[in-house]
Amino acid sequence: MTSKPNHNQSDTPEDLGRRKLFKLSAVAAGLAATGGAAAWVGGRIQGVPFDGGFPMPVDEALLKPFSQRNWIFSQGGSEKNWAQFPERDTAFAELIGEPGWSFRDGMFAASDYTRPPEQWDDSKPGYQQIDWALFCAASHPLEYLGKMAKFGQPDAPGICGWQQKNLAPVQWKFSSRQDAATRIKRAASLFGATRVGITYNDPRWNYEPMYNIMESKEVSWEEYPFKPKTVIVMLHEMDYDGIRTSPAATSVGAVNKAYTDMALVAGSLADFIRRLGYQAVASHNDSINKVAYGIMAGLGEGARNGALVAPGLGPRVRISAVLTDLDFVEYDKPRNFGIMEFCRHCKLCADRCPSKAITFDDEPSYQPTFEGADNPDLAWHGQKGVLKYYNDAKKCYKFWADNNVACTNCIKSCPWNKPDFWHHRLIDASNTFTRGPIHSFMREMDSLFGYGNMDVAKAHKLFWHKEV
Repeated sequence: MTSKPNHNQSDTPEDLGRRKLFKLSAVAAGLAATGGAAAWVGGRIQGVPFDGGFPMPVDEALLKPFSQRNWIFSQGGSEKNWAQFPERDTAFAELIGEPGWSFRDGMFAASDYTRPPEQWDDSKPGYQQIDWALFCAASHPLEYLGKMAKFGQPDAPGICGWQQKNLAPVQWKFSSRQDAATRIKRAASLFGATRVGITYNDPRWNYEPMYNIMESKEVSWEEYPFKPKTVIVMLHEMDYDGIRTSPAATSVGAVNKAYTDMALVAGSLADFIRRLGYQAVASHNDSINKVAYGIMAGLGEGARNGALVAPGLGPRVRISAVLTDLDFVEYDKPRNFGIMEFCRHCKLCADRCPSKAITFDDEPSYQPTFEGADNPDLAWHGQKGVLKYYNDAKKCYKFWADNNVACTNCIKSCPWNKPDFWHHRLIDASNTFTRGPIHSFMREMDSLFGYGNMDVAKAHKLFWHKEV
Protein backbone atom coordinates (compact mmCIF):
# COMPACT_ATOMS: atom_id res chain seq x y z
CA MET A 1 0.00 0.00 0.00
CA THR A 2 1.47 3.32 -1.03
CA SER A 3 1.56 6.17 1.39
CA LYS A 4 -0.23 9.41 0.60
CA PRO A 5 1.81 12.53 0.00
CA ASN A 6 1.62 14.99 2.85
CA HIS A 7 -0.26 17.66 0.87
CA ASN A 8 -3.49 18.17 -1.00
CA GLN A 9 -3.71 17.63 -4.74
CA SER A 10 -4.98 21.19 -5.04
CA ASP A 11 -1.76 22.62 -3.58
CA THR A 12 -0.05 25.09 -5.90
CA PRO A 13 3.74 25.29 -6.31
CA GLU A 14 3.55 28.44 -4.20
CA ASP A 15 1.84 26.50 -1.39
CA LEU A 16 4.51 23.79 -1.52
CA GLY A 17 7.26 26.38 -1.57
CA ARG A 18 5.88 28.15 1.45
CA ARG A 19 5.56 24.85 3.30
CA LYS A 20 9.26 24.18 2.60
CA LEU A 21 10.16 27.60 3.88
CA PHE A 22 8.13 27.05 7.03
CA LYS A 23 10.03 23.80 7.59
CA LEU A 24 13.29 25.69 7.14
CA SER A 25 12.03 28.31 9.57
CA ALA A 26 11.17 25.61 12.11
CA VAL A 27 14.71 24.29 11.95
CA ALA A 28 16.04 27.82 12.27
CA ALA A 29 13.76 28.40 15.25
CA GLY A 30 15.34 25.43 16.99
CA LEU A 31 18.77 26.89 16.31
CA ALA A 32 17.69 30.29 17.57
CA ALA A 33 16.42 28.68 20.78
CA THR A 34 19.84 27.26 21.64
CA GLY A 35 22.19 29.14 23.90
CA GLY A 36 24.26 31.83 22.18
CA ALA A 37 22.38 31.69 18.85
CA ALA A 38 21.02 35.22 19.17
CA ALA A 39 24.52 36.60 19.69
CA TRP A 40 25.75 34.57 16.68
CA VAL A 41 23.02 35.95 14.44
CA GLY A 42 23.64 39.51 15.62
CA GLY A 43 27.36 39.19 15.06
CA ARG A 44 27.00 37.74 11.57
CA ILE A 45 24.53 40.39 10.47
CA GLN A 46 27.09 43.02 11.50
CA GLY A 47 29.47 41.52 8.94
CA VAL A 48 33.14 40.58 9.06
CA PRO A 49 35.44 43.63 9.27
CA PHE A 50 37.93 44.10 6.44
CA ASP A 51 41.36 45.58 7.05
CA GLY A 52 43.35 47.17 4.27
CA GLY A 53 41.41 49.86 2.40
CA PHE A 54 38.74 49.30 -0.24
CA PRO A 55 37.54 45.68 0.05
CA MET A 56 36.77 44.98 -3.63
CA PRO A 57 39.62 44.14 -6.05
CA VAL A 58 40.58 47.01 -8.36
CA ASP A 59 42.56 47.25 -11.58
CA GLU A 60 44.65 50.38 -11.10
CA ALA A 61 45.30 50.62 -14.84
CA LEU A 62 41.56 50.96 -15.51
CA LEU A 63 40.44 52.76 -12.37
CA LYS A 64 40.15 56.50 -12.90
CA PRO A 65 38.03 59.19 -11.23
CA PHE A 66 34.62 59.26 -12.92
CA SER A 67 33.68 62.22 -15.11
CA GLN A 68 30.20 63.28 -14.07
CA ARG A 69 29.69 64.62 -17.59
CA ASN A 70 29.46 60.97 -18.60
CA TRP A 71 26.68 60.25 -16.14
CA ILE A 72 23.27 59.29 -17.49
CA PHE A 73 21.52 62.27 -15.84
CA SER A 74 24.11 64.69 -17.18
CA GLN A 75 23.62 63.34 -20.69
CA GLY A 76 19.84 63.26 -20.35
CA GLY A 77 19.37 66.61 -18.65
CA SER A 78 21.83 68.91 -20.34
CA GLU A 79 20.89 70.48 -23.68
CA LYS A 80 24.56 71.38 -24.15
CA ASN A 81 25.47 67.71 -23.85
CA TRP A 82 22.83 66.83 -26.45
CA ALA A 83 24.26 69.42 -28.83
CA GLN A 84 27.91 68.50 -28.21
CA PHE A 85 27.43 64.71 -28.42
CA PRO A 86 24.66 64.06 -31.01
CA GLU A 87 26.44 60.83 -31.94
CA ARG A 88 25.40 59.42 -28.54
CA ASP A 89 21.74 59.79 -29.43
CA THR A 90 22.35 58.23 -32.84
CA ALA A 91 24.39 55.30 -31.55
CA PHE A 92 21.94 54.58 -28.75
CA ALA A 93 18.91 54.78 -31.04
CA GLU A 94 20.57 52.29 -33.41
CA LEU A 95 21.46 49.96 -30.52
CA ILE A 96 17.87 49.80 -29.22
CA GLY A 97 16.42 49.55 -32.71
CA GLU A 98 14.50 52.84 -32.57
CA PRO A 99 16.05 55.27 -35.10
CA GLY A 100 15.23 58.84 -34.27
CA TRP A 101 14.95 58.33 -30.51
CA SER A 102 16.55 61.20 -28.62
CA PHE A 103 17.28 62.17 -25.07
CA ARG A 104 14.97 65.10 -25.75
CA ASP A 105 12.20 62.49 -25.52
CA GLY A 106 13.49 61.23 -22.18
CA MET A 107 12.67 61.75 -18.54
CA PHE A 108 13.57 65.42 -18.48
CA ALA A 109 10.68 66.18 -20.82
CA ALA A 110 8.51 65.88 -17.69
CA SER A 111 8.81 67.65 -14.36
CA ASP A 112 9.20 66.03 -10.96
CA TYR A 113 7.14 68.78 -9.41
CA THR A 114 4.02 68.58 -11.56
CA ARG A 115 2.39 66.04 -13.85
CA PRO A 116 -0.52 67.36 -15.94
CA PRO A 117 -3.86 65.53 -16.37
CA GLU A 118 -2.88 64.13 -19.77
CA GLN A 119 -0.33 61.94 -17.96
CA TRP A 120 -2.86 60.53 -15.51
CA ASP A 121 -4.52 57.19 -16.17
CA ASP A 122 -7.23 56.55 -13.60
CA SER A 123 -7.92 53.13 -15.11
CA LYS A 124 -4.37 51.96 -14.33
CA PRO A 125 -3.40 51.33 -10.68
CA GLY A 126 -0.16 53.11 -9.86
CA TYR A 127 -0.59 55.76 -12.55
CA GLN A 128 -3.75 57.43 -11.27
CA GLN A 129 -4.08 61.04 -10.25
CA ILE A 130 -3.55 60.12 -6.60
CA ASP A 131 -0.30 58.30 -7.43
CA TRP A 132 1.09 61.23 -9.41
CA ALA A 133 0.06 63.53 -6.55
CA LEU A 134 2.11 61.39 -4.15
CA PHE A 135 5.06 61.29 -6.56
CA CYS A 136 5.14 65.08 -6.99
CA ALA A 137 4.45 66.03 -3.37
CA ALA A 138 7.25 63.78 -2.10
CA SER A 139 9.86 65.60 -4.20
CA HIS A 140 8.33 69.08 -3.98
CA PRO A 141 10.45 70.14 -0.94
CA LEU A 142 13.59 69.67 -3.06
CA GLU A 143 12.58 72.77 -5.01
CA TYR A 144 13.61 74.65 -1.85
CA LEU A 145 16.06 72.29 -0.11
CA GLY A 146 18.25 71.54 -3.13
CA LYS A 147 17.03 72.32 -6.62
CA MET A 148 18.11 69.61 -9.11
CA ALA A 149 20.06 67.90 -6.31
CA LYS A 150 18.55 64.49 -7.11
CA PHE A 151 19.93 64.79 -10.66
CA GLY A 152 23.48 65.32 -9.41
CA GLN A 153 23.65 69.12 -9.34
CA PRO A 154 26.79 70.18 -7.37
CA ASP A 155 26.39 73.30 -5.23
CA ALA A 156 22.62 72.93 -5.57
CA PRO A 157 20.70 76.03 -4.44
CA GLY A 158 19.45 75.46 -0.89
CA ILE A 159 20.91 73.60 2.08
CA CYS A 160 23.01 71.41 -0.25
CA GLY A 161 24.95 74.47 -1.41
CA TRP A 162 28.66 74.99 -0.86
CA GLN A 163 28.40 78.21 1.14
CA GLN A 164 29.92 77.86 4.61
CA LYS A 165 27.01 79.43 6.46
CA ASN A 166 27.05 79.46 10.27
CA LEU A 167 30.74 78.45 10.42
CA ALA A 168 31.74 78.98 14.05
CA PRO A 169 34.98 80.92 14.72
CA VAL A 170 35.98 78.45 17.46
CA GLN A 171 36.33 74.69 16.96
CA TRP A 172 34.72 72.27 19.39
CA LYS A 173 37.33 69.88 20.81
CA PHE A 174 36.26 66.25 20.98
CA SER A 175 37.76 64.18 23.80
CA SER A 176 38.73 61.34 21.45
CA ARG A 177 38.26 60.16 17.89
CA GLN A 178 35.60 57.74 19.08
CA ASP A 179 33.85 60.55 20.95
CA ALA A 180 33.70 62.51 17.68
CA ALA A 181 32.27 59.53 15.78
CA THR A 182 29.70 58.80 18.49
CA ARG A 183 28.42 62.36 18.67
CA ILE A 184 28.31 62.85 14.91
CA LYS A 185 26.37 59.63 14.45
CA ARG A 186 23.98 60.58 17.23
CA ALA A 187 23.27 63.92 15.59
CA ALA A 188 22.74 62.25 12.19
CA SER A 189 20.34 59.77 13.77
CA LEU A 190 18.39 62.57 15.44
CA PHE A 191 18.12 64.40 12.12
CA GLY A 192 16.64 61.26 10.54
CA ALA A 193 19.41 59.07 9.08
CA THR A 194 18.59 55.36 9.11
CA ARG A 195 22.27 54.35 9.43
CA VAL A 196 25.56 56.23 9.52
CA GLY A 197 29.17 55.34 8.72
CA ILE A 198 32.30 57.47 8.62
CA THR A 199 35.31 57.06 6.34
CA TYR A 200 38.18 59.03 4.87
CA ASN A 201 38.16 61.00 1.62
CA ASP A 202 39.52 58.89 -1.24
CA PRO A 203 39.94 60.87 -4.51
CA ARG A 204 39.41 57.68 -6.53
CA TRP A 205 35.71 57.85 -5.69
CA ASN A 206 35.23 61.58 -6.29
CA TYR A 207 33.75 62.76 -9.59
CA GLU A 208 36.43 64.58 -11.57
CA PRO A 209 35.25 66.75 -13.07
CA MET A 210 31.85 67.31 -11.52
CA TYR A 211 29.13 68.55 -13.84
CA ASN A 212 26.75 71.47 -13.30
CA ILE A 213 23.62 70.30 -15.09
CA MET A 214 21.83 73.65 -14.64
CA GLU A 215 24.56 75.58 -16.42
CA SER A 216 25.91 72.71 -18.57
CA LYS A 217 29.51 73.12 -17.48
CA GLU A 218 32.26 71.13 -15.80
CA VAL A 219 33.24 71.92 -12.20
CA SER A 220 36.68 71.17 -10.73
CA TRP A 221 37.55 70.33 -7.13
CA GLU A 222 39.74 73.41 -7.25
CA GLU A 223 36.46 75.34 -6.98
CA TYR A 224 35.37 73.45 -3.84
CA PRO A 225 35.38 75.63 -0.69
CA PHE A 226 37.92 73.40 1.14
CA LYS A 227 39.88 70.15 0.82
CA PRO A 228 37.67 67.34 2.22
CA LYS A 229 39.31 64.95 4.66
CA THR A 230 36.35 62.93 5.95
CA VAL A 231 33.13 61.62 4.40
CA ILE A 232 30.14 60.91 6.63
CA VAL A 233 27.82 58.51 4.81
CA MET A 234 24.12 58.15 5.63
CA LEU A 235 21.48 55.67 4.51
CA HIS A 236 17.85 56.68 4.13
CA GLU A 237 15.30 53.85 4.10
CA MET A 238 12.57 53.85 1.45
CA ASP A 239 9.05 52.67 2.29
CA TYR A 240 8.77 48.90 1.75
CA ASP A 241 5.13 48.89 0.65
CA GLY A 242 5.70 51.84 -1.66
CA ILE A 243 8.63 50.17 -3.41
CA ARG A 244 6.51 47.03 -3.96
CA THR A 245 4.32 49.02 -6.38
CA SER A 246 7.20 49.37 -8.88
CA PRO A 247 7.37 50.32 -11.70
CA ALA A 248 4.41 52.60 -10.96
CA ALA A 249 4.52 56.25 -9.93
CA THR A 250 3.58 55.23 -6.38
CA SER A 251 6.95 53.53 -5.94
CA VAL A 252 8.80 56.68 -6.97
CA GLY A 253 6.80 58.55 -4.37
CA ALA A 254 8.74 56.42 -1.88
CA VAL A 255 11.98 57.19 -3.73
CA ASN A 256 11.30 60.93 -3.81
CA LYS A 257 10.51 60.95 -0.09
CA ALA A 258 13.98 59.47 0.52
CA TYR A 259 15.53 62.07 -1.79
CA THR A 260 13.88 64.77 0.29
CA ASP A 261 15.19 63.11 3.47
CA MET A 262 18.68 63.08 1.97
CA ALA A 263 18.71 66.84 1.51
CA LEU A 264 17.15 67.59 4.89
CA VAL A 265 19.35 65.24 6.92
CA ALA A 266 22.65 65.88 5.13
CA GLY A 267 21.98 69.62 5.11
CA SER A 268 21.22 69.61 8.83
CA LEU A 269 24.31 67.55 9.67
CA ALA A 270 26.56 69.79 7.58
CA ASP A 271 25.18 72.82 9.40
CA PHE A 272 25.75 71.06 12.76
CA ILE A 273 29.42 70.43 11.89
CA ARG A 274 29.94 74.00 10.68
CA ARG A 275 28.52 75.27 13.98
CA LEU A 276 31.27 73.22 15.68
CA GLY A 277 33.83 75.21 13.72
CA TYR A 278 34.62 72.74 10.92
CA GLN A 279 33.91 73.23 7.23
CA ALA A 280 31.26 70.92 5.77
CA VAL A 281 29.08 70.47 2.67
CA ALA A 282 26.01 68.28 2.22
CA SER A 283 26.27 65.95 -0.78
CA HIS A 284 23.04 64.68 -2.33
CA ASN A 285 23.38 62.79 -5.66
CA ASP A 286 26.39 64.89 -6.62
CA SER A 287 30.17 65.02 -6.38
CA ILE A 288 31.08 61.51 -5.21
CA ASN A 289 30.42 57.81 -5.83
CA LYS A 290 28.02 57.14 -2.93
CA VAL A 291 28.04 53.36 -3.33
CA ALA A 292 31.85 53.21 -3.05
CA TYR A 293 31.82 55.43 0.02
CA GLY A 294 28.98 53.41 1.56
CA ILE A 295 31.13 50.29 1.16
CA MET A 296 34.15 52.05 2.68
CA ALA A 297 32.03 53.17 5.64
CA GLY A 298 30.97 49.60 6.40
CA LEU A 299 27.29 50.13 5.58
CA GLY A 300 26.92 47.39 2.97
CA GLU A 301 28.31 45.80 -0.17
CA GLY A 302 28.00 46.44 -3.88
CA ALA A 303 25.48 44.18 -5.64
CA ARG A 304 24.57 42.88 -9.08
CA ASN A 305 22.02 45.67 -9.58
CA GLY A 306 24.71 48.33 -9.08
CA ALA A 307 23.29 49.51 -5.76
CA LEU A 308 24.56 49.33 -2.21
CA VAL A 309 22.90 46.45 -0.38
CA ALA A 310 22.66 46.96 3.37
CA PRO A 311 21.83 44.04 5.68
CA GLY A 312 18.23 44.22 6.90
CA LEU A 313 17.36 46.82 4.25
CA GLY A 314 18.78 45.49 1.02
CA PRO A 315 19.05 48.06 -1.78
CA ARG A 316 15.93 49.83 -0.42
CA VAL A 317 18.00 52.85 0.61
CA ARG A 318 19.23 56.13 -0.78
CA ILE A 319 22.64 57.48 0.21
CA SER A 320 23.66 60.99 1.20
CA ALA A 321 26.94 62.26 2.61
CA VAL A 322 28.63 65.16 4.32
CA LEU A 323 32.16 66.12 3.26
CA THR A 324 34.17 67.90 5.94
CA ASP A 325 37.70 68.99 6.84
CA LEU A 326 37.31 67.44 10.31
CA ASP A 327 39.59 64.40 10.48
CA PHE A 328 39.84 63.86 14.25
CA VAL A 329 37.28 61.06 14.12
CA GLU A 330 37.25 57.27 14.28
CA TYR A 331 36.73 55.75 10.83
CA ASP A 332 34.56 52.68 10.25
CA LYS A 333 35.91 49.61 8.46
CA PRO A 334 34.41 47.99 5.37
CA ARG A 335 32.63 44.71 6.12
CA ASN A 336 31.92 41.45 4.33
CA PHE A 337 28.24 40.48 4.57
CA GLY A 338 28.33 37.76 1.89
CA ILE A 339 26.22 39.87 -0.46
CA MET A 340 28.42 39.74 -3.56
CA GLU A 341 28.72 35.96 -3.23
CA PHE A 342 24.94 35.75 -3.02
CA CYS A 343 24.57 37.92 -6.15
CA ARG A 344 26.62 35.46 -8.18
CA HIS A 345 23.85 32.87 -7.88
CA CYS A 346 20.65 34.85 -7.42
CA LYS A 347 20.08 37.04 -10.54
CA LEU A 348 16.49 37.87 -9.54
CA CYS A 349 17.07 41.57 -10.26
CA ALA A 350 18.26 40.69 -13.78
CA ASP A 351 15.26 38.40 -14.30
CA ARG A 352 12.80 41.13 -13.35
CA CYS A 353 14.43 44.13 -14.98
CA PRO A 354 11.91 45.21 -17.66
CA SER A 355 14.62 46.80 -19.82
CA LYS A 356 17.14 43.94 -19.48
CA ALA A 357 19.68 46.49 -18.32
CA ILE A 358 21.10 44.27 -15.56
CA THR A 359 23.75 41.76 -16.51
CA PHE A 360 23.30 37.98 -16.24
CA ASP A 361 27.10 37.48 -16.16
CA ASP A 362 28.05 34.63 -13.85
CA GLU A 363 31.18 36.38 -12.66
CA PRO A 364 31.98 40.04 -11.98
CA SER A 365 34.44 41.87 -14.21
CA TYR A 366 36.65 44.97 -14.19
CA GLN A 367 34.74 46.70 -16.99
CA PRO A 368 31.39 46.48 -18.78
CA THR A 369 30.55 43.49 -20.94
CA PHE A 370 27.16 44.60 -22.33
CA GLU A 371 26.61 45.31 -26.02
CA GLY A 372 28.09 48.61 -27.13
CA ALA A 373 30.26 49.02 -24.04
CA ASP A 374 33.40 49.34 -26.17
CA ASN A 375 31.86 52.14 -28.26
CA PRO A 376 33.04 55.51 -26.88
CA ASP A 377 29.77 57.08 -28.03
CA LEU A 378 27.91 54.68 -25.72
CA ALA A 379 30.33 54.54 -22.81
CA TRP A 380 28.19 56.26 -20.19
CA HIS A 381 28.45 53.42 -17.71
CA GLY A 382 29.71 53.64 -14.15
CA GLN A 383 33.28 53.75 -12.98
CA LYS A 384 35.50 51.09 -14.55
CA GLY A 385 38.32 49.28 -12.78
CA VAL A 386 36.43 47.67 -9.88
CA LEU A 387 35.65 43.93 -9.88
CA LYS A 388 31.85 44.11 -9.92
CA TYR A 389 28.80 43.68 -12.14
CA TYR A 390 28.31 46.40 -14.77
CA ASN A 391 24.85 47.34 -16.03
CA ASP A 392 23.60 49.33 -19.00
CA ALA A 393 22.24 52.62 -17.68
CA LYS A 394 21.02 53.60 -21.15
CA LYS A 395 18.55 50.70 -21.34
CA CYS A 396 17.36 51.49 -17.83
CA TYR A 397 16.86 55.14 -18.71
CA LYS A 398 15.05 54.24 -21.93
CA PHE A 399 12.48 52.23 -19.95
CA TRP A 400 12.03 55.15 -17.58
CA ALA A 401 11.23 57.33 -20.59
CA ASP A 402 8.75 54.79 -22.00
CA ASN A 403 7.18 54.27 -18.56
CA ASN A 404 7.01 58.04 -17.96
CA VAL A 405 8.45 57.45 -14.50
CA ALA A 406 11.47 55.72 -12.97
CA CYS A 407 11.54 52.01 -12.12
CA THR A 408 12.64 50.26 -8.90
CA ASN A 409 12.08 46.62 -9.89
CA CYS A 410 15.70 45.78 -9.09
CA ILE A 411 15.09 46.98 -5.52
CA LYS A 412 11.67 45.38 -5.20
CA SER A 413 12.90 41.97 -6.38
CA CYS A 414 16.06 41.74 -4.26
CA PRO A 415 15.85 38.98 -1.61
CA TRP A 416 17.72 41.27 0.81
CA ASN A 417 14.81 43.75 0.61
CA LYS A 418 12.67 42.40 3.44
CA PRO A 419 10.73 43.48 6.51
CA ASP A 420 12.64 42.93 9.73
CA PHE A 421 11.45 39.39 10.51
CA TRP A 422 13.69 37.13 12.60
CA HIS A 423 13.92 34.32 9.99
CA HIS A 424 15.09 36.80 7.34
CA ARG A 425 17.79 38.08 9.66
CA LEU A 426 18.90 34.50 10.36
CA ILE A 427 19.25 33.92 6.62
CA ASP A 428 21.12 37.23 6.26
CA ALA A 429 23.52 36.10 8.97
CA SER A 430 24.25 32.81 7.21
CA ASN A 431 25.39 34.55 4.02
CA THR A 432 28.92 35.12 5.28
CA PHE A 433 29.62 31.39 4.93
CA THR A 434 26.86 29.73 2.83
CA ARG A 435 27.52 29.02 -0.83
CA GLY A 436 25.79 28.67 -4.21
CA PRO A 437 23.26 25.84 -3.66
CA ILE A 438 21.92 27.49 -0.51
CA HIS A 439 21.74 30.87 -2.24
CA SER A 440 19.78 29.35 -5.13
CA PHE A 441 17.37 27.71 -2.69
CA MET A 442 16.89 30.99 -0.84
CA ARG A 443 16.17 32.77 -4.12
CA GLU A 444 13.38 30.30 -4.97
CA MET A 445 11.90 30.45 -1.49
CA ASP A 446 11.87 34.23 -1.67
CA SER A 447 9.90 34.11 -4.93
CA LEU A 448 7.48 31.43 -3.79
CA PHE A 449 6.80 33.28 -0.57
CA GLY A 450 5.73 36.23 -2.71
CA TYR A 451 8.06 38.97 -1.51
CA GLY A 452 9.73 40.21 -4.68
CA ASN A 453 7.22 39.45 -7.42
CA MET A 454 3.95 41.07 -6.31
CA ASP A 455 1.97 42.51 -9.22
CA VAL A 456 1.41 46.26 -9.32
CA ALA A 457 -2.37 46.21 -8.87
CA LYS A 458 -2.20 44.12 -5.69
CA ALA A 459 0.73 46.08 -4.28
CA HIS A 460 -1.05 49.35 -5.12
CA LYS A 461 -4.16 48.25 -3.20
CA LEU A 462 -2.09 47.15 -0.19
CA PHE A 463 -0.16 50.42 -0.15
CA TRP A 464 -3.21 52.68 -0.16
CA HIS A 465 -5.24 50.59 2.29
CA LYS A 466 -2.57 49.73 4.84
CA GLU A 467 -3.59 50.61 8.38
CA VAL A 468 -1.42 53.33 9.92
